[in-house]
Parts: sequence; C-alpha cells; structure tokens
Amino acid sequence: MSQVPEQIKSRRSIRKYKPDEVPQELLDQIIEAGLYAASGKGQQNAIIIQVTNKELRDEISRMNAQIMGQPEGHDPFYGAPAMLIVLGKKDQPNHVADGSLVMGNLMLAAHELGLGSC
Repeated sequence: MSQVPEQIKSRRSIRKYKPDEVPQELLDQIIEAGLYAASGKGQQNAIIIQVTNKELRDEISRMNAQIMGQPEGHDPFYGAPAMLIVLGKKDQPNHVADGSLVMGNLMLAAHELGLGSC
C-alpha cells in the first residue's frame, strides 16, 4: 500500500517556524499538489498566491492579527517565512469546500517534503 495513509496520520500543524527561506523548488511542488485537489464539477477554481517577501508577509500578518482582535505584535502565522494564500471564487457554490481541499493537499505535500505547515 502507498505511504499516503501514513502521511495523513503523521501530519501535524506547526506553530513555530525557522526563519530559513523555503526553496522555490519545494514551494512549486507544494503548489502543484494544491492545483490537483479535487473540486466541484472539476472546475479547479481556487487561486493560490505565494508570499515570500518578508515585508509583505509581515504586513499581511499585522492586518490579519488586527482583524482577529489580537494585540500588537501577535503573528497569526507563527513566523513562517512563506505563505500560500488560497482564494475561492465566491460565485462558485463549492468555493469553501474547494479551497479547503486545496489547503489539505498543500499541507500534505509540505509534510511529505519535510516542511511544517498550519
């Protein structure tokens, strides 16, 4: 049997990251896995945005913390050096489920490649 069931069972959310840059080759593999996620009617409507620029990443973190009502300095992304933002088209009836499936694939791919995710 394949290793997929073991990968599913052993993946855990990480809430403390090293500041090391994630190689683009690994990010590309993770994004590709997300693009192959199942979707309603096979529409593949989810959009994945990669953020690796530290200043932009920090600004998104700051805005997200503010929206969450968290105190100044709180980082909802736990210091992750890269972010993959998944967007769904609101006019698609399955956009939430489709985006969730994409994120599941992203997290499993990261785990398979030895990277943490949340």
